[in-house]
Amino acid sequence: YKDRDIKSVYTQHENIKKKEYEQRVIQVEKCSFTPLVYSTSGGMAPQAQAFLRRMAELVAEKTNEEYRDVISTMRTKLSFVLLKSVLVSVKLKSVGTGVSTTE
Repeated sequence: YKDRDIKSVYTQHENIKKKEYEQRVIQVEKCSFTPLVYSTSGGMAPQAQAFLRRMAELVAEKTNEEYRDVISTMRTKLSFVLLKSVLVSVKLKSVGTGVSTTE
């Protein structure tokens, strides 16, 4: 991945998720599928960005809050969730290898 721009990596992973899940979701669940692809640094693929924006619009409309406040809160919460998942993953990998994460 180091020789590719991040946008092409996001697109590749979106396509992989679509190929793996989209047909089943459409046929079995009878709904649409939007792949949510994030980087460990908190970046978002285009479809994940569009999803977050739309969800923030709907929440802001329903709760009568400002869109900017809703999207800011959602991005902050998402950042912490992603950070936590990365830290848990790193901790689990170090436990499996016997490397201490407290040193």
